[in-house]
Amino acid sequence: MEHTRILVPLDGSPAAERALEEALTLAKALQAGVVLLQVVPPIEDVLRERAMTLAIDEVWEMQRHSALQYLNNVRTRPEWKDVVTEATVELGDPAETILEVCEKRGIDRIVMATHGRTGVKRWVFGSVAEKVLRAADRTVVLVRAGQPESQRPLR
Repeated sequence: MEHTRILVPLDGSPAAERALEEALTLAKALQAGVVLLQVVPPIEDVLRERAMTLAIDEVWEMQRHSALQYLNNVRTRPEWKDVVTEATVELGDPAETILEVCEKRGIDRIVMATHGRTGVKRWVFGSVAEKVLRAADRTVVLVRAGQPESQRPLR
């Protein structure tokens, strides 16, 4: 019998980590394995953001190492001890890469946070979660990364 596999894309932000609780609950309920993924942007995007000049392979290796260290820190948290997890880092466009990883690794469900952008910010930055939701051919669980309803100020 094949086990269910859940993909959790993370970008290192607290907002993205809001998906972890939901993924953990699902993984335990379904006895599913979890793949934690971080997508590193294309090298040319990284080079444009940095003042220093490094070889492309050095930049990729630094980014990959940092992302893998972060993902391994997440998967070794005490609450994850009973869940089979793996960490992977890929290079590319986030939405496209998430979908490619699902295909390559036989992922059944995607659990990810929305960053809660609305209006102009959403239009300008786009929404990785929205792109994945529209293009995925498997179950996608979106977790709102904004402030929980109980903590929002009354108007």
